[in-house]
Amino acid sequence: MPAAAGFDLNFLNEFFDPGREGYDRTRYVNALGSDENRPLTTRIDDVGLLDDQPEAVREPLMEWFALWPQASGAELVRLLGAAVGSEPPRRVLFVYREGDTPVEVEGADFPTDPAVVIVRGTHP
Repeated sequence: MPAAAGFDLNFLNEFFDPGREGYDRTRYVNALGSDENRPLTTRIDDVGLLDDQPEAVREPLMEWFALWPQASGAELVRLLGAAVGSEPPRRVLFVYREGDTPVEVEGADFPTDPAVVIVRGTHP
């Protein structure tokens, strides 16, 4: 995780909780489901994931997301879209593991509710 790791990043695990006040399923489905060529950072803005975060958190996270390989960003979008688009929508939890490779994203290899998204890799 980038320099924002010094801050409380629990909001990432609370944001996609259907029980959260302000959860906007229609917004998320629209942001995650359209034009496959949009950059990950644009989708994050469209979803509003970092809207309420201080610049000290928002800026390093957006810079980090901008460095992700396209395949990893596409997989994240696919996993999030499947979770928020399911009936009923599923909560999403993120697990981060630092590694020696560029960022890789995958879903947990076991069916869970909430959906677990595993992010592995390096950060600048």
